[in-house]
Amino acid sequence: MGNPLESAPDALSNYKIDISHQEMDRIIDELEQICATQPDATSWLPVENIGSLLCHELGYEDEEEFEDALKGSFYDFVGTLPQFETKTDESGKQTFRLLPPPPPETLTPTTYKLRISSRQDLWRVCLKSPVAKAAIPEIEFEVGCDNKRRVDSIYNHVAAAAWNLGSYVRQQETAATPTLGEDQLAKISETVDSLSALLDVETPWTWIIHDPSGASAFKPAEGVEKLPLAP
Repeated sequence: MGNPLESAPDALSNYKIDISHQEMDRIIDELEQICATQPDATSWLPVENIGSLLCHELGYEDEEEFEDALKGSFYDFVGTLPQFETKTDESGKQTFRLLPPPPPETLTPTTYKLRISSRQDLWRVCLKSPVAKAAIPEIEFEVGCDNKRRVDSIYNHVAAAAWNLGSYVRQQETAATPTLGEDQLAKISETVDSLSALLDVETPWTWIIHDPSGASAFKPAEGVEKLPLAP
């Protein structure tokens, strides 16, 4: 039996990430670049100042527009990300920091398993390492490693996979010389429908990350099983 990961203090927060997969990547990339320019990339930083800087760097008109896009405060947003932690300091100011990377000797090839039993589970954030694969055994579906770390809600991970496959089908259908036959395209379309149906969570299903690096993470981590990766 696997050992459940420790519960995050903000487990099952009411805030949920509800922005596009592409915008999520853009915000996180810019945020981590800001952290990297600090003398200590893992030092505690003021939420208000960094939020204002991030808003400007990303081209939002003002902080109100930025928080409208986030569907909440910047503090709530950064608090959902597995690679960051937040706190209110002694003076009452909200702060956050980029967590230091775990020591290499503590990382082992790992399989992470989460049972999706309600729509609330879809808003957990999953950090998928560059070498990790994601799988949904109920529909025999797998997303291979793409050599780029992905940090997003499970909802967006699944929705992006459905969109990418659907886009490929549409390209094939309009191509002058398609490379796939009708039967193959029909099977891919069935997979798109199955992925979309999973987002309704009418029945429970399983989100699995197979990670040779052991560097993937979930937040909140409550209920996630951590197992040795099978050879």
